[in-house]
Amino acid sequence: ISLRPRDRPCSAALSRLRYRSAGSGAGRALKHYLDSSVVLALLLEDSDALKPLQDEQQVGSSRLLWIEVARVIERAVRTEQLSEQDGVAVRRQFQQLSSGLFQLKLHEPVFARSAGSFPLLVRTLDAIHLASAELWLHGDAPSGLSVWTLDQRMNLCAASLGFATPLETS
Repeated sequence: ISLRPRDRPCSAALSRLRYRSAGSGAGRALKHYLDSSVVLALLLEDSDALKPLQDEQQVGSSRLLWIEVARVIERAVRTEQLSEQDGVAVRRQFQQLSSGLFQLKLHEPVFARSAGSFPLLVRTLDAIHLASAELWLHGDAPSGLSVWTLDQRMNLCAASLGFATPLETS
């Protein structure tokens, strides 16, 4: 993701996304797992890649997402790719966006699965994201979850695991 100083905050993009916690409905809705690439594209580049999720109820990510977003914003401010003021605005926008996301714990089962084998070679943080996505299913079929990422290798690996990958490009 290229970081560039912003002329305006991405509040227009964020206003299109209003996640709610899932209710106790009888049917199982598709779950949507977000990785940091797609969230950062929304926050820093006004990407509309997440627009299809605006009415979805089960959207979440690993606690790792919160850490990655904070680190990227901090680095962008320190390297003057974002002004201090824009950094505050982007942090606030992420806080607003993330308040409606399911936050999946980083705990031993995630670490154990992350250390295991995947169909393709993936980076460590991608392995943690994919392990979190798998464990969020609680044993349900992989077809019950879509992985939203702009990272091609992660898309390919997620598809190999049986997840839907709506942002995969050939």
